[in-house]
Amino acid sequence: MAHQSALQRVPTLEILHETPRLDQLLDRPKVVPLSAHAAWHTSIAVRSDQIRAAEDLVCRRYSWRGYRIGAQASSVEPCSEDGSRVVLLAQNAGRLMGTLTVRRDTPRGLLAENAYADEVQEMRGAGRQLGELVQLAIEEGADWRGALDALVQSAYLVTRVIQGLTDVVIEVNPRHVRFYQRVFGFVVAAAERFCERAAAPCVLLSLDLERFGQRLQFAA
Repeated sequence: MAHQSALQRVPTLEILHETPRLDQLLDRPKVVPLSAHAAWHTSIAVRSDQIRAAEDLVCRRYSWRGYRIGAQASSVEPCSEDGSRVVLLAQNAGRLMGTLTVRRDTPRGLLAENAYADEVQEMRGAGRQLGELVQLAIEEGADWRGALDALVQSAYLVTRVIQGLTDVVIEVNPRHVRFYQRVFGFVVAAAERFCERAAAPCVLLSLDLERFGQRLQFAA
């Protein structure tokens, strides 16, 4: 496809992942074809074709899961000039395999406040520096562990190392709560509600970034 060839030109801002750590966090060995062991590149989307490719992936994967496909749910916003919004692209062998957007808290607030305003405000009141993870999508048939590993590690670098945040929140389908708890150390911040953006149920999870960084070091 056109967007795949365009994404072969990796931009200057790039993170290279030679050794995935997700399987260490899962505490079990990885058995995949040799081709899947190639290095993963996580780049920051800076061009319009990259944003379009990320948006196309989000639309297709959201549609497959039965989530709402509309401007609010599936449109991937370009990275902001002030660094408060960063779109990450996970690539393998020059192909886009996953995307994730990191949004830092600003006076405009977080998207999660549409359903969890009180809970987010309580975290702010406790002095936590917040961000959120949105627009997560992984290509059909991709090595989802490799893609997720690359995106999560890069999101950690953006939120903790670059932005200096203490916590991130994410709204996930109730079916996926235990996975996020077990693998990444997320905790439930609020019970199940209805996410208007995706027209689906969700649970608000939060992650202490300092503790997650320790988990990554232990898994190295």
